[in-house]
Amino acid sequence: MTSSLAALTPARDRCLPVDETFAHLLPDGGLRRGWVVGCTGPAALSVALALVARPATVGSWMAAVGVPMLGVEAAGEFGVPLARLVRVDTTGRADEWAERVAAAADGFDIVITHPPADAERAARRVRTRLQARGAVLIAIGPTSTGLSCDVAFGTSAPVWHGLGQGSGHLIARRVTVTAGGRRLPRPAERELWLPGPDGRVSFADRGPVGAARSDDHGGTVATRVG
Repeated sequence: MTSSLAALTPARDRCLPVDETFAHLLPDGGLRRGWVVGCTGPAALSVALALVARPATVGSWMAAVGVPMLGVEAAGEFGVPLARLVRVDTTGRADEWAERVAAAADGFDIVITHPPADAERAARRVRTRLQARGAVLIAIGPTSTGLSCDVAFGTSAPVWHGLGQGSGHLIARRVTVTAGGRRLPRPAERELWLPGPDGRVSFADRGPVGAARSDDHGGTVATRVG
């Protein structure tokens, strides 16, 4: 009966809203409950934070399970209300990771995680709990590919803007974001400011905002924000 009722529920009611810069890359324009969304590449954490900022702002609760690289300052800069974010540490063992992710799915709308290298065997149990509870899993890093992601966001070619001839401040990063996965028959690609000069995520449909440098490996500022 539950699955039949779910099938009759409009897609917009089964989804958590996202920023408009990501809505056009998702099948239903939002984060479908019960799905696994992967984020990879040099700006993976930034994409994850940008995805969850809107649903958290309108009332969703989030748990970050085993994501030591996630800083509360970076989350706040992307618009995530910190009062709705709970961090859960893990030792890195796949069985413990699966237990804590499954437990988080019982009480949170969104679970952000960095899966351990051997998480593939436990993925089925995690996915079953997610689907039963209607939580969304945002998996960061290359190991997320082993979770059979419904939607996978890849990031590449990051370019920081703002530096002049040896001086200035990094104020914006342009990133190529590609969306694929088993729920997207046709992969899509878009250039985004992640973040833009105003600190927000936006379409990169304007020219450079200053001198630029490529930084595929992060760097001081890139490490801080993702």
